[in-house]
Amino acid sequence: MLPSAESIQIILPIACILLLVMSLKNPVYGVIAYFIVLNAKLGDMYPILGAIRFELLVAVYVLLRILISGKGLGNFLPRINPINKALWVLFAVGMVSVAFSVNPVVSWNEGGYFLLKVTVFYIMIVSTVRSSANLTKVLWAFLLVTAWIAYEPVVNYLSGVVSEEMYGAVAYGRFGAASGHVALANTLNQGIPVLLYFAMTNRKRFIRLASIMILALLVFGVYASKSRGGFLGLMMTAMGVVYFSRDRLKAGLIAGVFVVFFLTLAASDYLSHMSTIQEGVHASRTTSDRYLGLVNGISMMIKRPVLGVGIGCYAEARRQFFHYYFYAHNLYGELLGELGLGSIAWFYLIYLVFRRAGAIKRVLVRAGPHDAFYFNIVTAIQLGLFVRLFVGNFTHGSLIWFWFLMAALTVAVQNILLQERRIPLQHT
Repeated sequence: MLPSAESIQIILPIACILLLVMSLKNPVYGVIAYFIVLNAKLGDMYPILGAIRFELLVAVYVLLRILISGKGLGNFLPRINPINKALWVLFAVGMVSVAFSVNPVVSWNEGGYFLLKVTVFYIMIVSTVRSSANLTKVLWAFLLVTAWIAYEPVVNYLSGVVSEEMYGAVAYGRFGAASGHVALANTLNQGIPVLLYFAMTNRKRFIRLASIMILALLVFGVYASKSRGGFLGLMMTAMGVVYFSRDRLKAGLIAGVFVVFFLTLAASDYLSHMSTIQEGVHASRTTSDRYLGLVNGISMMIKRPVLGVGIGCYAEARRQFFHYYFYAHNLYGELLGELGLGSIAWFYLIYLVFRRAGAIKRVLVRAGPHDAFYFNIVTAIQLGLFVRLFVGNFTHGSLIWFWFLMAALTVAVQNILLQERRIPLQHT
């Protein structure tokens, strides 16, 4: 019998303290500690930590540690990389939208504050990930935190502790992404590309075995979430792996076997729920809500075309304009509604990340097979973005840390390669 998450959660604050101490030697450990605090919601898990603003204290400490180290301080400047420039444009647009929003207080609390946090997180990553060793540490932290998010809902589900919804028993956890079945499925889906291309390509048998176990945990977590968007995300991941593969026939056969195996093991009620996808936007209230989220977002942009209703103000504007307080549940409706034409800054940032990752891959191919490590990482970034953009049709989340982590890692990979003088890749 697996231990409950509640019985072992003390591991998280202990790990954070140890990592903060280790950051005295290498600041990247402090960044990993902040990443854990950000995702595990330690302030909710332990109210005393929330009372002392532990997350803020860790962020300030890590930034001071980076400043004292004196290394990588300029890596986030606009002139260093076009992605940096796009990030700061988005930051400026988002903050200006707060001032001109339908409710500046709500906009700051629900949008501006989160944009500030993820921007700080971006700065931490590009400032500290300056070697392949540090890059590896951050990627493993990403995978292990994702596995932790999956652990509690999966253990609860296997133990019969579930949330009963109209479409059956659903896995859930207590904090953060694990507390909602849609957020859970999407969070696990976004971790699978990194797992496939980074961890499972490792030649060490132990690492591959651990990777397979984590993959099984994540896939089962998506299944237990009963999220239709999560199921489609899994299918798109399989298609993406085939697309990015050099041997598409072989990859297609493996992906096909996985899909057949998954559907064979799935319970009949799960398959029945997934089959409602073919009914389109009118399959249920939850699916029509996603469509309506896009429609209402477009209406908000028409009413306020330049900067929208203000970052983080979608639900508030929906209440004011349509007398219906509810979040977008659609990434594109959220962006168009909250930022209007200013949402171009967000889309341009993601476009640049995808394009720059592709440029790195092309140069690496010319450089030779010895750069497969970095090639796999930027491929994982591209696939992760693709999957997350796809599931954006069924969920909102323009300010989740994933977008900014992928952007920062792309900049970090390029900086490392330039530093090692291994590829003739220009900054611009």
